[in-house]
Amino acid sequence: MSDFNRIMVKEIARMGEKAKIVRRNAMGNISPNIEWIKWLSYEPEFEKKRIEYLDSKKISELSYEELQEACRYSRDRTFAKLFKIYGTSECSEEIYMKVYDYMCNESIEELMLRKLTAEELQYAKQEITRLSEISKEQLSAKVADKQKLETYEQLSMAESYILHIISSINYDKSMSDLNKEIETQLEQNEVMKQSSSHYASNPYIKK
Repeated sequence: MSDFNRIMVKEIARMGEKAKIVRRNAMGNISPNIEWIKWLSYEPEFEKKRIEYLDSKKISELSYEELQEACRYSRDRTFAKLFKIYGTSECSEEIYMKVYDYMCNESIEELMLRKLTAEELQYAKQEITRLSEISKEQLSAKVADKQKLETYEQLSMAESYILHIISSINYDKSMSDLNKEIETQLEQNEVMKQSSSHYASNPYIKK
């Protein structure tokens, strides 16, 4: 983040009622901070067991890798709480900047992959492959339906991951179509421009 952007964000963080600045585009009614809260708050069964194991050992008994792992789980829990007050009247300037910096520097996709089981990832891969091959209209309709907040809250973590990925695919397809339309319009404008220029330089040509 540039120094100028950071100054702007700090100014917003000092406001009483703070606006939420988020990184990435929202998925319909699902803003990025809602996704962060869902994934940071989620502890799959294998993770719970791992946390129990690490908690059962003394710090002196943990290896360097295990200490890093324990810190990561603790950090997930901490930021899950911070995201919930981000942009509210309860949010201090320090917390505001912590959450914003976290969004700038962390990958939600990596968090998702870390939280899903091998079976869930295999299922997600198959679904994403299938959905990426359907028509743009079908994909847009499917994405729009699941991007409703009440629907999103009921999705499993695997389905939430699939929605995250296919929303990007749908966005890319829409942008691709938009770019094609813009290119076509530019080409048409250029033809008209050249035609007008030709007639202007040859006033006796019959139209």
